[in-house]
Order: sequence, then C-alpha cells, then structure tokens
Amino acid sequence: MLVDKSNELLHKYNSMNKDNSNSRVDRYFQTKTLKRLQGIGLFCGMDYVGIEDLKPICYYSRLDHSKNVAYTASKLSDDFSCVLAGAFHDVGTLSFSHVNSFKNGDSLTQSRDELSVKPLLLRDDELLTYLDEDGIDIDDVSFCEKYPLIDKPIPSLCLDRVEGGIFATCLFWAHSHTFEEIEDFYNMLCYFENLNGMCFDISSKRLREFNGEIVLNNHFSEYDYEDFFRAINVYSKKLLSKESRYMMEIFGAMFRYYEYINLITEKDLFKLSEKEVIEKILDSKYRDIFIDVTSFDEVSYAKDLDDGFAVISKPKIRYATPLCFGQMTVCEIADISGDFYQGLNPLWDDILLTDRPIKGNLRNETVKILSKYKNKI
Repeated sequence: MLVDKSNELLHKYNSMNKDNSNSRVDRYFQTKTLKRLQGIGLFCGMDYVGIEDLKPICYYSRLDHSKNVAYTASKLSDDFSCVLAGAFHDVGTLSFSHVNSFKNGDSLTQSRDELSVKPLLLRDDELLTYLDEDGIDIDDVSFCEKYPLIDKPIPSLCLDRVEGGIFATCLFWAHSHTFEEIEDFYNMLCYFENLNGMCFDISSKRLREFNGEIVLNNHFSEYDYEDFFRAINVYSKKLLSKESRYMMEIFGAMFRYYEYINLITEKDLFKLSEKEVIEKILDSKYRDIFIDVTSFDEVSYAKDLDDGFAVISKPKIRYATPLCFGQMTVCEIADISGDFYQGLNPLWDDILLTDRPIKGNLRNETVKILSKYKNKI
C-alpha cells in the first residue's frame, strides 16, 4: 500500500507542535467557530493554481495553523488566556485569506481580509460555555495583539509569524527545509516576558523597551542562528516572488469581478469553504475565467501595463530580525553575526523588482474581461 508522504509530513509536523501541550484547549477546536477554518487553506488559494512552484506539497489549513499556534503557546506560556487568543486569532479569516486584501485594494498592509474576532465568539454558545467553565473573560481572548507571544509587530518573532509564516512556508510551500530542520528550529524557541537579570546593549531601543518576545536559544541545537535566519529569508523572498505577487493580484481581480456580477459575495467567502466557493463558480456560466486563472503556468516581466493582464504588485513586506540568547545575554542577530546578517538580510533587490510590471500567460478572453478589475497602483 502506497503511503502519502505529504500527509505523513503534515502528521509529523502537527504532532511536533501538539506533543506535551496543554490538552485543555482541544475541546475548543471542536466548536463550529474553529472547525470552519478547516475549509480555509493557509496559503491563500495556492493549493489550486497551475504554477508548480506555488503549490504547497499538502493542504495546510487555517485550523492546523491555529492549533499549532495554540499548542506551542501552551509550551511557552502558563497563561491559558494567551493560549486561547492564539487558538482564536484567525476565526474571522475569509476563504482565500489575504486574496481578500488584494481584492479590496489593500495589498500593502493586508488588513482587510478577516472579520473581528469577538462578535464571532459571541455567536458560538458552545464556545462561550467552555470559556465560562474555564473562568476566561472573552475580552482576554479576543485580541491576540494583547499577547506579544502570539502577535507582535515586525521585526519581532511571534508565534503567528514563526508558525504560519516561517515554518509552514519552508516546510510545505517553498519545499526548502526538511522536517528535521524545522523541528530543530522549533526547539530553539523561547519566550521571555522581560530581560530581568540579562545583559543587553542599552543603546538598543528595542532591548531597552523590551516587553515580551520570542528569543532564539540554540544551546541544544544542531543548527545555529544563521540557519534560522536563512529560513526567514526563504519566507520573505517567497512572498516577494513575481509568481506569488501575480497570483494574489489575479485572484483579487477575479473575485472583484465575481462580486460585481453577484456570483460570489463577501458573505459567501465567510460562510463557504474554499472548495464550496470553487464549486459554486464551476457550476456557473462564468467558470472559464476561474479555470484559466488556476491553469496558466507562467509569470514573466511585461513591457508595460498594456501588455496583457500586466500589473505592478507591491505587497506587504514580511520579515523578521530575531533576538538571540547567549551567556545571560540577549542581543539582536546582527550583533553576533554581523557580516553574515548584512549580506543576507537586505531584500532591496527583491523589493526593487516590485516596481516592474508582471503578467501571466492568460487567455485573451480572460485578459479582456478582468482588465477593468485590476488594482489601481
């Protein structure tokens, strides 16, 4: 009997996060609010595209991501409210995730693709019962930004960025790292509430104003901080690739068109799974556009914006510069690996390329229909 290696990898990765975690959170994942996330992929529709380099090796859902954020939070923090905030942080995500920000003309901040968490929790009686039994105030779990372990502005590491960004990208999407490498990186993660008793550079504003952050500790690791930082760059560059940027733009234009003709509404993108949205499209007379958008296989630089469905795409720049732990010392990675860091960190070449128009080998009919639904740069 053949074994599906991709599902085996997914199982190993999910088990790594769950092992020794707090099982109190598990019943929340059986509620309707969280189970809805099983139908939403983490990689913004890339599961359905025709460009091979963009296809994840397995389906990794927002539910998987939410579980793994919560499980890891339970290992790094004793605060169960923090764990639940990690579990709930994506409950407002719409199908195709950040594609919705591109659809709404917000590619630079990507903040217009999910509904507020608290109103959704209030609609789930089962979930509210569990919160009451656990003595948890809903306001303590509705805003993940309250917890630096879960959500913290760039360039800090937080679990949402580490798990859903760096680890999942390198393992499932970019195919750049083995499970063993990711497992070793996972074991580097520590969380410091403060720097009491630590030595640090008082000239660093980030360290002077430290208020909780994931810090890397490689004392028991086969790999070093530079290896972890290479993984961060894989994540950053994958999202800056012309293929990734173009697919987000073309998906955004396609859904803007489908909304305009009242085929797919924003309510559909919340209520329906991605597969159900696709079924609705394929059952319509407008199916050919979706088939073309998910079948074309090449993205290239265009002569100008009139060259086919050419776009200039400027996405949110996602990166991180970790803090690292030494002999009772916490410092930024540049302080221990300056030459390496300076050579690898800059994304300027990739960012400069976002000024150039890009296009895909779409059918002329698709170009004609979707051209009026481009983002205006």
